[in-house]
Amino acid sequence: MKISKIKLYAYDLHKMREFYCTLLGFELLDEGTHFFVIAAGESKVRFEKIEASVAKQYHFAFNIPSNLFQLAKKWAKERVDILSLDGVDEVYFKTIDAYSCYFYDAENNVVELIARQQINPSVNADTFSIQHILNIAEINLTTDAIADVVDRLKEYDITPLKGEDIHPDALTFMGNYEEGAHLLIGPSERLWYFSTRKAIISPIQIEVNKEIVISMTAKGNFAISEQTKDR
Repeated sequence: MKISKIKLYAYDLHKMREFYCTLLGFELLDEGTHFFVIAAGESKVRFEKIEASVAKQYHFAFNIPSNLFQLAKKWAKERVDILSLDGVDEVYFKTIDAYSCYFYDAENNVVELIARQQINPSVNADTFSIQHILNIAEINLTTDAIADVVDRLKEYDITPLKGEDIHPDALTFMGNYEEGAHLLIGPSERLWYFSTRKAIISPIQIEVNKEIVISMTAKGNFAISEQTKDR
């Protein structure tokens, strides 16, 4: 499974564009009065304007080369405050053999840089830059109907990581290990790792493998379908 594109929502598009394009240096692919699109390696992230009355909270991760984690963390520290837990500002996930660090964006979404040691390629570089972002590694899909959402995803051959059981009170990682991309299915009110922010059901659209569109409304209505043409 590959995450081709995600559509997220933002209260202040100008502030978010300044954060991603000016501060971090993501390439701006397209923009309009009510949206902008950035390149995240092979993936795309689209932000659309939403009213402040609509609650939202996102967590997403970007894959980076396997050998550039410390350089990427140094790069991030020069631009944002890295989140820490008990004085530690990085984590190693044994299950997927990966190193991660986290920071907030301009609207307190939790952004992660993840270096998968067995999956992500290595590169010959002495410094890290935004051009080293490979693709979208993870995106949350918060729901209080976890079993139903997982069952629907299975119908499209999106299955739990390594065949693991569904976790009603924690995250269920959907997507195979070898392709290095996962949908994180989890309940509302769950604290994000290294963060004080809680997951809430949020409007979102996710495009997988350039052919499957997954969406959730602000009211928690889930939908999944296959698209017939590239958009």
